[in-house]
Amino acid sequence: MTHHELLRKLGETAGIELELSGASTAAAKFDGDEVNFESDGERLYVYADIASAEGCEADFGKLLELNNLFAGTDGATIGLDRARGTFTLCRMVEGDAEYAAFERTVASFVTALRLVRRELSEDDGSAPAPHDANGHLHGGHIMQV
Repeated sequence: MTHHELLRKLGETAGIELELSGASTAAAKFDGDEVNFESDGERLYVYADIASAEGCEADFGKLLELNNLFAGTDGATIGLDRARGTFTLCRMVEGDAEYAAFERTVASFVTALRLVRRELSEDDGSAPAPHDANGHLHGGHIMQV
C-alpha cells in the first residue's frame, strides 16, 4: 500500500480522518499522544515530540541508554531538534508496506513514545522494564483516539 493508502486505512481503523495534506504531512492523536507523519514519496516518517530539551542536560544519558540498540524505542530513534528545543522520537517506513505491518509499527512507536516519556519523568529508577520476558516492548492500547 502507498503512504496515502496506509494512513487512510489507519484513520478508518482508528475512526478518524487521516490523510496526507498537500504538503505530504498528517497528524493524529492516540489517547492524547500526537504523532506526525510526513512522506517524501519514498519514505514515510513517523515522529513525535518527547519533551522539551530546555534545561534537561541531565536527561541526555538516559536518552542515550534508551536509544542504544533501540533498548527503549523498538526501532525508533531519539533525536534533538535544536531549532525547536525538543527531544524527538522518529521511525521511518521505506516504500510501500503491508497494512498490518504498518499498524504494528505505529502501535510500537506510540508504546515506545509513552515509555520514553515515562522514563524521563521518573528520577528514582523505579520505572518497570520497557520489555516483556520475550524482549518485546509492552504498553497500553494505542488505537483508541
